[in-house]
Amino acid sequence: MLAPKLFLFLLLVSPPLSKSSVDSSNRVDEPVSNLDIDLNADGDVELPGHANDPRGIPNLPFAVDSNRKSDGVSSISPWTATSPAFPLYKDAAGVHDPQARKDHETTTKQSRKDQGVAMKGAGEFERAQARLQSLVDSTAGYSNDNVPLDTDTGSWSGSTPSAGALPTITFTVSAGTRWNPSNFAIQAGETYRIDVAASETWSDDSNDITVDSLGYDSYYDVAKKCHVAEGICRSYLRGKLRFQKTNWMHLVCGIGNAVSLLQEAGEDVDRFLPLREAEFIESLFSIDLTYTFTANPEQNGELVCFANDAEGLYYDNSGNIQVQVTRTSWPPSTDFDENYVEYLKKSLENPSTFDEYV
Repeated sequence: MLAPKLFLFLLLVSPPLSKSSVDSSNRVDEPVSNLDIDLNADGDVELPGHANDPRGIPNLPFAVDSNRKSDGVSSISPWTATSPAFPLYKDAAGVHDPQARKDHETTTKQSRKDQGVAMKGAGEFERAQARLQSLVDSTAGYSNDNVPLDTDTGSWSGSTPSAGALPTITFTVSAGTRWNPSNFAIQAGETYRIDVAASETWSDDSNDITVDSLGYDSYYDVAKKCHVAEGICRSYLRGKLRFQKTNWMHLVCGIGNAVSLLQEAGEDVDRFLPLREAEFIESLFSIDLTYTFTANPEQNGELVCFANDAEGLYYDNSGNIQVQVTRTSWPPSTDFDENYVEYLKKSLENPSTFDEYV
């Protein structure tokens, strides 16, 4: 047995581990940027956070540069490209620019403003506030200090948006993408219609099966001892569909928040987290060319859709379909709780207060 002092000495003089000596076979997130370990003039290892590190993160026992524009390297893990708190999104070309997700949130926020819809989790007052602001914004001649809202009855006495100009958007759903956000806001209590043309098609199993948005069925053939679709045994059919109540490649949608604002970061840079799938699972439903529904109390957020497939099998899907979603409960209600009226008028004098809830 080595003496403790000798063992410590061997540790100190042993050469540092190279990247190639680290077993990364079980790691999901491989490095996506140049993370080679630097050696200083004396030949010593300089870990992330060293004195010359241009990122300026401290080399403490554990420190992570968690800004969304960082490479996610921590001060003690030079060969990982993902920080533990802020997942890094990447493709074959490298790190994704977070600007796209920020732009997505900006567009969805505008949809909420146009429809008078509050954010998920907002209370009754905030919902009324968003609805009143949409009436003011959509009607010429009104401003935040000139609101035709009767303080005695809580009724809007001004004009309203045209009933024929229903809020609507057409967006693309890719067969090979797990989540396809619409940028269209949904709020509980309102009624919506989703339409897909029967001519829209997409493909599964490397273009071997091409179907419309209603998808295709499968069954287990006892004689052949295999799962069959379109008359052929297909081993992947043993997989578990993400939404088991309907067909393979059927259009399925859910409602939630695809991009959520986490907190303000330095220099006016917003940090965003990806969608939280748990919010969608309970709200999933399939679309049969035309689907009309009134959003239930849990359905607040954004419409997000996908082609129904098993996890891990989206790589061989191809094609896109166009989906149109329309809010049919329009224009917004012009009746407000009379207990809110005075405070609603005051809140419009400070637009930044309203902005927090949409």
